[in-house]
Amino acid sequence: MSHDLTSVKIATLVAAGFEQDHVLESQKFLHRAGATVTTVSAGAEKLPETGKAGKPLANISLDSADETGFDALLLPGGKMSADSLSQSPTALEFVRSFLLAAKPIGAIADGVEVLVAAHGVDGRKVAADPALRGMIEKAGGLWQEKPVVSDRHIITAADIRSVESFCDTFAQSCTEQKGDSGSSLHTD
Repeated sequence: MSHDLTSVKIATLVAAGFEQDHVLESQKFLHRAGATVTTVSAGAEKLPETGKAGKPLANISLDSADETGFDALLLPGGKMSADSLSQSPTALEFVRSFLLAAKPIGAIADGVEVLVAAHGVDGRKVAADPALRGMIEKAGGLWQEKPVVSDRHIITAADIRSVESFCDTFAQSCTEQKGDSGSSLHTD
């Protein structure tokens, strides 16, 4: 499906140990649709400026990121990254700002753990690895045994094998919000 994400700004929130494939595959899809995707890194460590095959990863610090400058949020997988973000008050506040503003949020695999920690799954259907089922249900979420689930502005994928379907659904959510708010989601 073709999406027009021109002028849409997406933050990809990561910490050390994130899944580069999730970031690179998602960014490639979203860039083709016209979106600007920036990797926002939590923690003191500097992430590599390039990923696999030398593809660039924009890299700004979570401490310097202004959530109002983004229209949507992407939470890739990676157990170490998800664990770190789930324990970071700054990261959780960043995620909650997107939840409160009802901006599109996409989470892949372990990225769902960050949504749980930010209190973002209560009453929502969520696709995730079966290992996260208990955590999701304890937080009031409704675990679904599906590759991708969309519930309001939250899109989740159980694993990387569903990345194309996930990106298409996430882009559709961004397109719908863009259409509802005019020519651009972003407002300065």
